[in-house]
Amino acid sequence: MEAQRLAEWIATHAPVLVLTGAGCSTASGIPAYRSATGEWDKPAPIQHRDFLRSEAARRRYWGRSLVGWPRFAAAQPNAAHRAIARLLETGLAGAVVTQNVDRLHQKAGTTAALDLHGRLDRVICVACGHRLARSDIQAQLSAINPDFDPACL
Repeated sequence: MEAQRLAEWIATHAPVLVLTGAGCSTASGIPAYRSATGEWDKPAPIQHRDFLRSEAARRRYWGRSLVGWPRFAAAQPNAAHRAIARLLETGLAGAVVTQNVDRLHQKAGTTAALDLHGRLDRVICVACGHRLARSDIQAQLSAINPDFDPACL
């Protein structure tokens, strides 16, 4: 749909609900897990139930997270995130529901966003429920893995 027709449709149907997925954040350097045809082109993310059930799954998760977190932490909103924030500011959109866990909508100024699959910027202890900033966990992971060099991967 060309931009003018989309703008007219939104204006006619406002306020709209905006639903976003991985494609919204790829321009910010956040990789998608699936190809353009919907096939997994990377290992599938660890499912919550598997994370809870398996120490091996948790180790795999945190190992991959140690490598991937810096990219997520450094990512900045792109034009799509900023445009969606403007739609909300002007009343053309009522809310955002996102499958993304990167919080880039919020960094762009969106206040009415539902993070459907959670968020990566905070960690909740599965044993006691204590909440920590993900950046604090990265520091702990780095401290207990002093010889780890992601450049060697």
